Amino acid sequence: MKYLTIFQLDDFESATSFTSKKDATEHIKACATAAKTKAFENKESGSYLLEITTKDGKSHELKATIKPVDTNIKYELTYEKNGQAEETTYYTTRKATVDQAKKILDELGYDAAPAENRAGKWAINNPEQNLTVNLSAKLVVMGSEDENVVASYDSADMQAFCKNFDQEVTTLAAANQVENAELLKSGRKKGLINLGVGAAIAIVGALISYASYSNAKPGQTYTVYTGIIAIGVIDAVCGLYYLINPKATLPKDKKKK
Repeated sequence: MKYLTIFQLDDFESATSFTSKKDATEHIKACATAAKTKAFENKESGSYLLEITTKDGKSHELKATIKPVDTNIKYELTYEKNGQAEETTYYTTRKATVDQAKKILDELGYDAAPAENRAGKWAINNPEQNLTVNLSAKLVVMGSEDENVVASYDSADMQAFCKNFDQEVTTLAAANQVENAELLKSGRKKGLINLGVGAAIAIVGALISYASYSNAKPGQTYTVYTGIIAIGVIDAVCGLYYLINPKATLPKDKKKK
């Protein structure tokens, strides 16, 4: 039996594996000490709450839960280079995963930053060398036969995370802003496509309706393709709405941020 300590802060979620519940509990308390606060236990839910105040006076709630797992747990390192997946490797400890990430960066002539090591995420973006690299460490829970991943968590060094909480919160906020900006860009692109496709469909419906009218002799009937025109107009209106309000395309958990 293994025990996961799972930390949650807004969208951020990270887990660490331990061989006993006692070690998992001690880890939570050590993280609280690093953050200069206490871990308040909710005995009904079996969770802990760390209330941490940053230097700007804002209070943050870092939740920690302990989850027993009876299947295999591994640390996964994914490696992408210039947009292509290079390899995915598995290790028994976080340290081995971080060491391998450092080795890959070293071979490319780069040093891993302390903040990257804490987060378990490393990146290189060098246009001059035409080089982009992304490395990510995850804690993964395998199925009963180790055939598939049934759960995946970020693998941050939570004790160091809590010790450098102000910096980590700032980094997470910046990452969320970048992610939301990309999502809004994608929403506008979707709106533009819908507007163009919808307008094209409506125009085609109008043209074939006009052709039917033009070809009809006096007294004959002709067809107005209202269905096609209506579909095109609706699609175009939706596209225009997404262009004006791209937040409408965001996932529900992102719309309020």
